[in-house]
Amino acid sequence: MLRRALAVLILLFVLTGCAPAPSSLPPSPPASSTFRVVAYNAEWLFDGENDPDGSPHRDPASAQTHLKAVADLLGRLDADYISLAEVEDAAVLARLNRLLGNGFHPIFVQGTDTSTGQDVAALTAVAPEHAPFRVNDRVAYPVPGSTLTCASGDSAVSKHYVVDIRLADLAVTIIGVHFRAYPDRCSESAQREAQAAVVASIARGALARGREVIVLGDVNDFDGTVPDVAGSAPISDVLGLLKDLDPAAAGDELVNVCAGVPQSERYTNWYDRDRDGIDDGTRERSQIDHVLVSRGLAARVSAVSIDHSAPSGSVSDHWPIVVDFAVPASVAAAP
Repeated sequence: MLRRALAVLILLFVLTGCAPAPSSLPPSPPASSTFRVVAYNAEWLFDGENDPDGSPHRDPASAQTHLKAVADLLGRLDADYISLAEVEDAAVLARLNRLLGNGFHPIFVQGTDTSTGQDVAALTAVAPEHAPFRVNDRVAYPVPGSTLTCASGDSAVSKHYVVDIRLADLAVTIIGVHFRAYPDRCSESAQREAQAAVVASIARGALARGREVIVLGDVNDFDGTVPDVAGSAPISDVLGLLKDLDPAAAGDELVNVCAGVPQSERYTNWYDRDRDGIDDGTRERSQIDHVLVSRGLAARVSAVSIDHSAPSGSVSDHWPIVVDFAVPASVAAAP
């Protein structure tokens, strides 16, 4: 990845003690390099001190063990950008960064989820163009055209961030999200559609400014046109709202990159329905985490996978999505 390539160049310079003579100059760098993005729900990445009742890591030692396991998994993935769900705060994110070698710029914007205290956060090897931010916009539900008339109200997105980075000639806006849970419940799904409308508005604005867009994270819903391993059918149009940013234009503006993953591998979440601690396979697996990208970036996807190397529940009840983009080789990693 970009960080590793930069480290190799620095090591060569140190070992030689000076720049190489003109006759021994290395060949020109390739026209493109790989920028690896990971989206991962780390499941209660907290510090174990005065944590909410829902956290399974109720003391600092247990929380540190979990943090180390997450760091080990992410370290193996060698990502340039990591988007995380269920992070407690900036301090825990900083601890994770240290375990990964302090090679990242932390991205953390305090959210408004007072129920769990969870937030979304990120680590990026490429410096942000400016401070990350979030919006407090609210959208009424049912949203126009929705079939979910079981509840009404309005909703914001309590857990999200927006960050702009530049990959050489590519201006990219990344929106990390964690939506309301329970894809099979009507009321929550109606609220989730409102949350999707908020994020769609942010993405639409970024596209209008000529930026490429990535929306990624725990959407807590299924994609009916990119079915998961279980063929889970959504009762909402959350993914549709996120992908079709301009219904008046033909086609979707954002693409689900996991369309490139075999359906048998499309699962990012293990839901232990019978609470027996055993992964019962397809009936307990689904894909509710997604990475959606604008068409300019979709053309640059060189590889996509869902990393199932960690046994079910050993690190998290989710598995990470890993996406490689071919980007200009002049992109510099963080110092």
